[in-house]
Amino acid sequence: MTENRSHQLSKELIISERRRRESQRLSGVGFWELDHKAESLYWSEEIYSIYEIDPQYNSANYQLFLDLIYEEDKELVDNSYRDSVASGNEYNIRYRIKAADSYKWIEARGVTYYDTNGQAERTIGTAEDISEMVIAQQKIEHMAYHDDLTGLANRKRFSDKLDSALLLANEQKTNLVVLFIDLDNFKLINDRCGHDIGDEVLVSVANNLKNCTKPSDLFARIGGDEFAGFLFGVNDADIDDAVIAVKQAIEGTCETQMHSFNISTSIGVTIYPRDDADSDILVRHADQALYEAKEQGKSRVRYFDTERFQSNWSRRHLLKEIEIALESEQFELFYQPRIRLSDGELFGAEALLRWFRPEGPVSPLEIVAAIKNTALEWQLDKWVINTVLSHSKIFQAKGLQGPFSLNVNTSSLENTQFPDLLKSLLSKWDVDGEYIEIEILEMESINNFDATRKILSRCEALGVKFSLDDFGTGYSSLTYFHALPISKLKIDQSFIKNINSDRESLLLVKSILAIANTNDKPVVAEGIETDAIARTLAELNCEFGQGYGIAKPMPIEQYINWTQERLVK
Repeated sequence: MTENRSHQLSKELIISERRRRESQRLSGVGFWELDHKAESLYWSEEIYSIYEIDPQYNSANYQLFLDLIYEEDKELVDNSYRDSVASGNEYNIRYRIKAADSYKWIEARGVTYYDTNGQAERTIGTAEDISEMVIAQQKIEHMAYHDDLTGLANRKRFSDKLDSALLLANEQKTNLVVLFIDLDNFKLINDRCGHDIGDEVLVSVANNLKNCTKPSDLFARIGGDEFAGFLFGVNDADIDDAVIAVKQAIEGTCETQMHSFNISTSIGVTIYPRDDADSDILVRHADQALYEAKEQGKSRVRYFDTERFQSNWSRRHLLKEIEIALESEQFELFYQPRIRLSDGELFGAEALLRWFRPEGPVSPLEIVAAIKNTALEWQLDKWVINTVLSHSKIFQAKGLQGPFSLNVNTSSLENTQFPDLLKSLLSKWDVDGEYIEIEILEMESINNFDATRKILSRCEALGVKFSLDDFGTGYSSLTYFHALPISKLKIDQSFIKNINSDRESLLLVKSILAIANTNDKPVVAEGIETDAIARTLAELNCEFGQGYGIAKPMPIEQYINWTQERLVK
């Protein structure tokens, strides 16, 4: 080899090493190498930076490394490393290290190389500070089970904890008092003073509930001004006093920054084992008792009574109205456009149910609540699907492509006849299954995942796609995401609205997009209200978006006109 050639190779090696070091510096990933025979450990500059160690005063060594690790993680890290060296398997672990403020989350990888005698020669690996990602994931997990505003448990966590509490109450042969709570005339506070003031009231009520309970009790926010809870192990003679104590904790004068309010509340109560042993039935009983408390003048407590609640005329009346509305075609479908964020191209729409009675509109949530666990769930879902498919012929004639997404009740997704219904309606309107996309929302309501997965797979065989709605509001949704045939994710609008003003929201959205990208799933961001939010999401490579900042839901004629105008432009 000539001298010039040797010099050239040396130069190339230097350049390559510089590039490697610069890549590590920019990525924040550190490099380490352990020489087993020399018993020496090398740390790159990035490792020292990650561990917050000054290399002038501390040389790399394994004991120093262990001393940095949180005590709870130390044994796990040490055992994982030694097992990896002994077995030859890749070393891959997450652990916490002590830092100036609190701690850092580290992800470390390594692989061991052996000599010809099979003895460990050296182990090389990387270490990366993943604290921001872990915090974002923990935030998502916390939001899965807690109300973002009040910090109380949410409906999902309440349901899970109630089931656990019932099992324990059964073992200990004790009472479990279940309460549904509603703030009286809370809507007036929001209407007159604004939602910010209303939120202050809700936080104050939540804090009072936290302060009046023992560790075995639980309270949750399950709706706007609705709370639920249970009191564990209350003696028969003490139940009334315990419930009144909760009522008194809530009621009274509530001081906000600008206003003072006199808060009163209505409470519905049911008791295990007296009233029932099933959690769903107990919840329904407490809800019914709350309804009666409000109907009878508010600011009072009502206990569930079987005979009294057999005649729930109000719900029956609404159910009859819904039945008539279906027969007389009073329902409408509005369409909210969906666009591709990179170029603004229209990409289908979401079909949304609307009911405009002469007495005034009825919200979809009211309809869903009224028909729950009745045959009308199936009938309404059939109407929605049939209507969307009938409209598809109009859309196709106008050159408008899908997919068009729609919501159905969880009971339909669990119905073995659902695939046959889809097949029949697709055949009736001569439409491909890919033209519709069914959004799955109330995952916690699914009773049998294995059975539901089989039903959805049959639907998928027809070309019908499924998307996971409000992804991110529950960390547990990751489970559903992997368990069911999901082709698309929708990020809940609560994550989107503050993406340009709140770093935490931005990190959460980035984390969700990373999860989706890893699993090769397109993402729809809902609740986009401004062009700035849309641009940010496009820069983050979020593929699709919808929201009032793009277009409001609109009747079919208006939707067609809106799309035609965009095509002209």
